[in-house]
Amino acid sequence: MTVIPGLVRRAAAEAERHLREGAGLLGRLGRDLERSAELGRLLPSYIERMASLEQAVRDQDAELRALRTELDSLVGQLNDRLLPRIDERMDDTERDLASVATSLIRTGRDTAAHRTRLETSERRITDLRTKIAQLEQRTGLWRDLQATMARLGDDLDAMRARVALRSAEPPADAAPAPVQNITDRPA
Repeated sequence: MTVIPGLVRRAAAEAERHLREGAGLLGRLGRDLERSAELGRLLPSYIERMASLEQAVRDQDAELRALRTELDSLVGQLNDRLLPRIDERMDDTERDLASVATSLIRTGRDTAAHRTRLETSERRITDLRTKIAQLEQRTGLWRDLQATMARLGDDLDAMRARVALRSAEPPADAAPAPVQNITDRPA
């Protein structure tokens, strides 16, 4: 019967395992008991702390409720003062905005008309400036022509004076000298 010793060995191994786990559990419980005893000694101080925290929370709750009551009162007062007249103010604001918009539209039209007039005036001024520049150019040419004519007159007067002086003197030769044409003169 070899089956029974194998079963016995298995049962013994299982019992040994349970015993080891139980011993480990007892060891942990022993340590937990020490901790539990320590916590038991600290418990009164924790209870006092909890009581003081609960009291602080109650005080803050009371302050918050008082603040909420004040805030509700302020909102009610503001609503009583502002709401009855807010519709009037909105209507006044809408009227003011409509008049401003109308004024801006009129101003825009007037500005467009003025801009057109300004552009026309600028074109006319540009044309006049062009004509004045042409007139100044012509005036300059006319003055140059007058100066040239005056010099020509002075040159003619000088030539007449020379010719008059030469004709008063008798020629040294009896035959007069032939007159050369200006175009025939050698260069």
